Amino acid sequence: MAVHAMILVAAGMLAGSIASAAADTPPASALPKTHIDATTVEAPKDRATVEQRVRTFVNAIAVKPGDESLARWQNQIPLCPLVAGMPKADGEFILSRVTKIATAAGAPLAPANCKGNFFIVVTSDPEGVIKAWSKRDVRMFGDEADQGGTKIREFLSSSSPVRVWHNTEFYQIDGTPLGNLEGRTGQAARATRLETNNYRALSSVIAIVDTRRMKDVSFGQVADYAAMVGLAQIRPEANVTEAPTILNLFDASGKAPPALTAWDESFLKAVYQTRITDKQQMAEIKTAMVQDVAR
Repeated sequence: MAVHAMILVAAGMLAGSIASAAADTPPASALPKTHIDATTVEAPKDRATVEQRVRTFVNAIAVKPGDESLARWQNQIPLCPLVAGMPKADGEFILSRVTKIATAAGAPLAPANCKGNFFIVVTSDPEGVIKAWSKRDVRMFGDEADQGGTKIREFLSSSSPVRVWHNTEFYQIDGTPLGNLEGRTGQAARATRLETNNYRALSSVIAIVDTRRMKDVSFGQVADYAAMVGLAQIRPEANVTEAPTILNLFDASGKAPPALTAWDESFLKAVYQTRITDKQQMAEIKTAMVQDVAR
C-alpha cells in the first residue's frame, strides 16, 4: 500500500521550524522498538452495559459544541500525515501504521507527495519545537492565535506525553468554505431539523510526542495513539479509564492496552460512516459503536 505522506521533511513554511527544532533529538533511545500489530479484542458484554459505557465514552472524548459537527478529515482537506524527529525506518513504521488505521476508518487520504497537515513530531524538547514553530508559522494555532485563548496557554504548559492541537475550518453543506460566501445566497433554506447548513472539518493536527515521558511505550502504541487523536477532534485528556481504549496509554492505573482496541476502531469507523451534517451525528456514532462492540 502506498503511503500518502512524508517522512522527516516538512512542506512549506514548516520545514525550517520542524527540522531545526527536532533534528537533534534522540527519540529512538527513549521508545522501545516492540512492534505490536494485533488489535486488542474485547469480550462481549450485555447490551445495556455496553450502551451505557459507549455513551459515557463518546460523551467524554468528543468535541462537539452545540449542534456543530464532530470535526474529521474531509475531501476538501484530505489527511496527509507527516512524521518528524525520528530515524527514517522508525518514522516509516509509524507513518505506515497511521495510514492503515486511517484507511480502515474511511478517512480521505491525500495523494502522494502531499503537503503535510497531520504532524507527528517526536522530540525530547517539545517546548523548543513549539517555540521555533510558532515563530516561523504565525498560523500554527489557527484562529485561536487571533484570540490569544486559554487553549493555547494550556497547550504550551501541558505536561502530557503527547500534546495534541486541532485546527478546524467551517464549510457550507455543499463543501464551500464559509469564508467565501459571495454569490451563495439561500443556503439557510437547505437546513432541516435533521441536517445542518454547515460543518466543521479538520484542517491540521499537531501531535508533539515528548520522549522524556515515553517509559515502556512502543512505537506501535505511539502510532495507534497518534492515529486515534489525529483522525477526529477528541479530548485525549478525558477520563476514560473505564473504557478499553488506547487513550489510556499514559494512565497511571496500568490499564494501557498494547494496541488500538476494538472500541477505538469502532469509534473511528462510526465517525467516518455518519453524515457530518447530521444533527444526530453523536447519537448515530453511539448506535453504530454499540452494534459493533456488542456483537
